[in-house]
Amino acid sequence: MGMKLSVGGGGDTEYEVPPIGEHKAICYRVIDGGSAEEEYQGEVNVRHKIFLFWELTECTMQDGRRMSVMGNYTASLNEKSKLYQHVTSWINRSFTDEEKQGFDPTTLVGKGCKLSIEHTKTGRAKVANVHAFVNAFDENEQLRPLPTENDQVIFDLEDYCSEFSGHSNEASKRACDIFEDLPAFIRYRIAGCDEVGKEPQAPCFEMQAALKRGADSPIAAGTPVVDVATDDMDPFAEENNPVPF
Repeated sequence: MGMKLSVGGGGDTEYEVPPIGEHKAICYRVIDGGSAEEEYQGEVNVRHKIFLFWELTECTMQDGRRMSVMGNYTASLNEKSKLYQHVTSWINRSFTDEEKQGFDPTTLVGKGCKLSIEHTKTGRAKVANVHAFVNAFDENEQLRPLPTENDQVIFDLEDYCSEFSGHSNEASKRACDIFEDLPAFIRYRIAGCDEVGKEPQAPCFEMQAALKRGADSPIAAGTPVVDVATDDMDPFAEENNPVPF
């Protein structure tokens, strides 16, 4: 069972988080969060983010459903990056030369592991590390796909942006359906936020580019375009070996 923590000034909103320690888990969702400016310790950089979601197979909420946790990663295969370290620990080996040219994170959906979970100062669950789970490997030492209670989902940002760049298709419409079920903070990162009472947020650079490309198309007619000069912005300016999606 997880523990219940209060959030908010009044302390009347509760959510359940898994306890600190190691937990068996299966990845059920991989989200391409796009490129956006982020500030850390007073320094602003452009980061391309990937979000991984796991369900914990032996840790349930009070209603009986499996708990889930999320990890956010910069899309980099630099050997010092958190993504590189967590994935190589997860698959129990170093990347092959081919994988170093570009690892596809969507291959992690349905794959089992062990998560080391810690708690932040605010009581949220934090994925501190990912480890290989021996029983999740088949006889050839390959991670085998496992069933999950949650739907196994991949959100492809390129497909989503096609809906707004004048190239609507079956894949883009499917991506739009997936988008509606994403956590609000990821939706805001991707598509921006202009809701009353919330801090304004521009769309990710990929979305801005899609809106510009589709400005003259029937689909995007009347759609406001964020006028940001992105040609001189490199989403991977300080990252080596970006991850393809």
